[in-house]
Amino acid sequence: MGLRKSWWILFSLLLLPALISLACSSEEPAAAATPGVLPAPASPEGQQGHALFISKGCAGCHGESAEGTSIAPALAGHTPAMVERQVRTPRFRMPAFSVRQVTDDELGAITRYIAGLEGEGHLHAEVPPSELSVAVEMHHWMALESLKADSADDAIHHIGHIVGLLEEGDHRVTMEAILVSLQAGETHGPQHEIEEMVAGTVVPGLALSELHLRQSLVALAVADVADAQHHVSHFQETASADELSRAAEILELLGQGDLHDAEHEIKELLGEEEHDD
Repeated sequence: MGLRKSWWILFSLLLLPALISLACSSEEPAAAATPGVLPAPASPEGQQGHALFISKGCAGCHGESAEGTSIAPALAGHTPAMVERQVRTPRFRMPAFSVRQVTDDELGAITRYIAGLEGEGHLHAEVPPSELSVAVEMHHWMALESLKADSADDAIHHIGHIVGLLEEGDHRVTMEAILVSLQAGETHGPQHEIEEMVAGTVVPGLALSELHLRQSLVALAVADVADAQHHVSHFQETASADELSRAAEILELLGQGDLHDAEHEIKELLGEEEHDD
């Protein structure tokens, strides 16, 4: 049984502005940079990473020295694991960069450059009222990806932004409780609570079961088998009898290390590929 594709349609619409901005060169930035442009790195390795950061299009959104712009945050303070996941399997507006576009060696140089940045990271431009819901959604996805990359501090940062953006109400109360849990060192429960807020509340029309399948595809894109198994197992909690059987087959494929066929089966469950039967 195929699941709804409405979230992908929404995601595609949100993706378009970022794709347009990437076409802009660093000499003609797509958006005004925030104050505090950092000096060029002094080491040869840092200079190489900075050059790749510009040539591969990162500066088009994040600024020539990763200082942040009105459409993308500053990058100082983001961990290499977080940057790698976002480049390969991005959430929200950022397009994915394949190995053909940015090799693993090039990505490593870029992440080392970002890791060496100094100054205040995580800068965000003031959000106009018309973009409030977009900003809230972005911070939800970034909080999830931060937890996937074992960066609880980054997740706390993004949840803090959500609390600051939301008006009084159930959503804000829930996010405040999640923030307290994260600050107490808990990560597993908050991750599921954020997923539950994303499905149906932050992204209307996105079922929690569909979110888990899509998160499993993200995990497979970075060869994180354990995380893919985790999400498929949670998908089973609300699956129909037929879906339960197919999910069990996917878990078996994952256990055997057959990631290609597992990905194919997950996409079939999402209604994105024709079943061979």
